[in-house]
Amino acid sequence: MPINLDKLWVFRIIHIDNLKHDLSHGLYCKSANKATEGYTSIGSKDVIGRRDTKIVKCYPDHFVNDYVPFYFSKRTPMLYNIITGHGIKTFPQRDIIYLCCKFKKLASDKFNWCYTNGNAAVAITKFFSNFDGIDNDIDWHSIETTDFRDENADGDEDRIRKKHAEFLVRKHVPAKYIEKIIVLDNNTKIKVEKILREIDSNIDILVNPGQKFYFR
Repeated sequence: MPINLDKLWVFRIIHIDNLKHDLSHGLYCKSANKATEGYTSIGSKDVIGRRDTKIVKCYPDHFVNDYVPFYFSKRTPMLYNIITGHGIKTFPQRDIIYLCCKFKKLASDKFNWCYTNGNAAVAITKFFSNFDGIDNDIDWHSIETTDFRDENADGDEDRIRKKHAEFLVRKHVPAKYIEKIIVLDNNTKIKVEKILREIDSNIDILVNPGQKFYFR
C-alpha cells in the first residue's frame, strides 16, 4: 500500500511519571544511561536486556539499545501486555501516554536512523536505512489491524512481530521533535496539562483520537 510519508507519525509510549523528564531532556537510548532515579520502565526486562546485544543489521557496529525506539502502530500488543500483566509489570492504561513525532522530521540527515519490519529483538526481523521501499518493507495491514491474536482472522502467525515494526533513532531525540501527546481520557489530560505548565510547554494533547490508541 502506498504510504504518504509526509503524514506518517511514529509513537513512543511512556509512563506519565516520565513525561517531565522526557520533555525537559529529550528522549535518550537505553545505552546512554540518562534516565534519572525513579524513572519508570514499562518494558519487559528480558526483552530490553536482549536488545543490549542485538545488532542493528544495517549498522553492524551498533546495537538496538543504542537507539531510541518508536512504533508505527497504535494499540500495540506491548500496551496490552502492560495493562494485563502478561509477562510484564502491570500499569493502569490511563498512566501510559503516547509521545508523537513526525516520521519525515526524524528520518532525515540530522539523525542516524533506520526502521524494521518487526520487533527489533527478533532474529528474523529486517532493518532498513532508507525509506525507498517502505511501502512494501513493512506489513502495513499488520500495523493497522487490531486483530493480533495468535489465531487471527488472517491466519498470520507472524502478526505480533510485524505489528511491532520499529523506527529507531540513534542516541537522542530532542524534545522539540515531540509534537503531540495522546492520552486515554480527560482526567489524564488534566494531569499532562499541569506538567506542561510546569515546564512552560504548549504541546498539543489529544484524547484517544478516533478511539484507536487504547483498549476499551
